[in-house]
Amino acid sequence: MKHLNIIFTFILLNVTILTLKAQQLANSSHISETRASWNPAFTAVGNDMIFDGFFRTQWIGFSGAPISGFASFQYPLLDYNMSGGAILNFDKTGPVSKMGIQLNYAYKLKEVLSKYGQMSLGISANFQQYSFDGNNAVINDFDDNLILNNRVSSFFPAIGAGFYYTSNVREYKGNTFFIGGAINQLYTTDVLIDEFDQVRQKHIHFNIGGRFYSYDSYVEPMITANVVQPDIIDVLYSLRYEKENLFWAGLGFSGTGMAAMQGGIILDKFGNKYAKLKIGILANYGLTSSLANTGAGTELYVSYNFDMK
Repeated sequence: MKHLNIIFTFILLNVTILTLKAQQLANSSHISETRASWNPAFTAVGNDMIFDGFFRTQWIGFSGAPISGFASFQYPLLDYNMSGGAILNFDKTGPVSKMGIQLNYAYKLKEVLSKYGQMSLGISANFQQYSFDGNNAVINDFDDNLILNNRVSSFFPAIGAGFYYTSNVREYKGNTFFIGGAINQLYTTDVLIDEFDQVRQKHIHFNIGGRFYSYDSYVEPMITANVVQPDIIDVLYSLRYEKENLFWAGLGFSGTGMAAMQGGIILDKFGNKYAKLKIGILANYGLTSSLANTGAGTELYVSYNFDMK
């Protein structure tokens, strides 16, 4: 078991290094609709009930490459200035995988700083199942049955919190400024697998941007920072154009040297005059030689939004 702990430690170190300096949670996305999975205060910010799903593959063609995703439900309690949601998520890299459920709650303060300004305060409870499967490990000693036949799985909770402010919570009614921040793994229990303790670091998610409207369309510049104390892990720069109830398109760049393009369609009055369906895809590629060798990545996002007001 001592040898297994050493190998497991080495794998975790390599996984976290490859995902940028010990980041333990899946990175955020240039697709702005996914923010509720990193910031509970973004849960059902407006009047829409939302069913959505997200799937990401990275380093296509690279053995053991990361895959992650989620399926979520968000519901606004309009009479109580609250919203709640549940997210089923997964994240897998090589032999290490996590699967769990995240419960979000947000309270909304109305008319903050402006007539249509809104400050949301959120908290999340995340319950993760950590697993290690030796059959998926890349090793030099192919006869080491201790590793190949080993499978371990354990369950661990964590708590997070966040805030989100928008100067204009109404859609397509005027220029908007928004800012948000969240800390995930603010409180955690020990992750003990075969006496090995993986210390879970606090992950900080910060987001700032705006929407500039022209008739029935807008341009949205956005900056997102992902921080694992004490180092900045990555900064995402996004620019998106959306035509009301028709389509969106956007470009993105990250501080690690990844360039991204995204686009999607919006089907208005889908099944109901108060509902719409959104389907989007994003592709990214490393501009540096080291990232280019790992291959491209893709993201798929689908949501069904129903206006409750």
